[in-house]
Amino acid sequence: MAATLKHFMPALRMMLAAFFLAAAPAAAQQVTLERDSPLYAEPRLDASQVTQLKLGATGEVVGKQGVWLNLKTAGGSGWLFSFNVRFQSQQAGSGDSGTGSTAGRLFSPRRTVAVTSSIGIRGIEEEDLKQATFNAAQMKLLDGYVATRQAAERGARASGLAPEQVDFMGTKQ
Repeated sequence: MAATLKHFMPALRMMLAAFFLAAAPAAAQQVTLERDSPLYAEPRLDASQVTQLKLGATGEVVGKQGVWLNLKTAGGSGWLFSFNVRFQSQQAGSGDSGTGSTAGRLFSPRRTVAVTSSIGIRGIEEEDLKQATFNAAQMKLLDGYVATRQAAERGARASGLAPEQVDFMGTKQ
């Protein structure tokens, strides 16, 4: 029995070490700002502004809350919208022919400039979607913002705007 236990203990230690290493928190993600952005003290627009970050500034994501990222930068720590940043890829040569992880390939700086940012997708977690519920009061409030074409045209004229004919792409010769 003692001999079997003696051979079993190193394997058990290896399994426990692997378990605890896998359960350890992942390294913080590095990001680069895609535009000048305010850094807020809390994840809400009416929070006090910690600093104004410039395009190209870098930081480390230390937390997430919905579409907000908690960012640590040289200029301070605070919260900003996740769509204002680009996630950096992992180091080249980390196992995928120099392309980094799947997440790194998806969120790293792109090789081409023909990219359109999309608001409202990045930052929504599966758990957020599972907890979402229909809110009839919010839908009714949203319906209250509907304007008829005539009302919109009156409002535009009252603001000094005038209609402009725009040709569909490819139809003008």
